[in-house]
Amino acid sequence: MEINSKLCSNATRKVALLITKASELGMDVSGYGMADENQNSGYVYLWLEDYPFTLYIDLGSDDIQALWTNMNDGEEIESSVGSMSLDDLIQWCNELEVDAEHEVQE
Repeated sequence: MEINSKLCSNATRKVALLITKASELGMDVSGYGMADENQNSGYVYLWLEDYPFTLYIDLGSDDIQALWTNMNDGEEIESSVGSMSLDDLIQWCNELEVDAEHEVQE
């Protein structure tokens, strides 16, 4: 995983929170991925190729969210991670993927 080395101190702090949460969830952060700040939204994110979601923190809080992107139309769906497990997050993404595929077939 690559971490943008030019982040401000607050964004770096949020990257640390995201990596800590990923570790608590049992995610492998050693693969291909990126921790950075979205310059348009100000959100700080952790994207890892091996997982169907991105973890992020928005500007106004330290609450960790998960983001799933529909590869068919680009729609993004968010969920608070809260006390969800890694299995819960993957199941959430799998259900969204099934729904997206049904929409394409209709």
